[in-house]
Amino acid sequence: MLKVSKALLLAPALLATGAIADSGQTLDIRQHEAPAVCGSHAPQIQVDVAGVRAGGILTVELYAPSVHDFLRKASRLHRIRVPATDGTQTVCFDINAAGTYALAAYNDLNGDRDLARKWNRLPAEPFALSNNKPLGFGMPRFKDAAFEAGDGSTLIQIELQE
Repeated sequence: MLKVSKALLLAPALLATGAIADSGQTLDIRQHEAPAVCGSHAPQIQVDVAGVRAGGILTVELYAPSVHDFLRKASRLHRIRVPATDGTQTVCFDINAAGTYALAAYNDLNGDRDLARKWNRLPAEPFALSNNKPLGFGMPRFKDAAFEAGDGSTLIQIELQE
């Protein structure tokens, strides 16, 4: 009788969701973190993330307006994770309505599903906010990253910062 490992049986599904990187590295990307199909829904936010380095996971998070909870789970509407490849990557979020939103993106180089930080709490991995506002000392504010999404497709371009 032929024995087949569970990983081998799941390989086609993992490849379809992008959970196995080109390097053969297995990444922890869950089905609910997959991006929407771009152009399949309106309203939608299309995010072009430039400056991505291959390896690990590209994480893009969509936030609702919040004065005190920006970049915290309480105001996060959705998180997308995809295998990171060199250059610019595009992901899309389906949204329920036009409105004010903000985005955060980071290149999780080691694929541990967490943003590594330096001693001063600034990101140690490539990171960016919508509107490409440079990070200063202290927590970014929602208003610095806020943008208006319309009833159709809204394009946001982000450049990861080292």
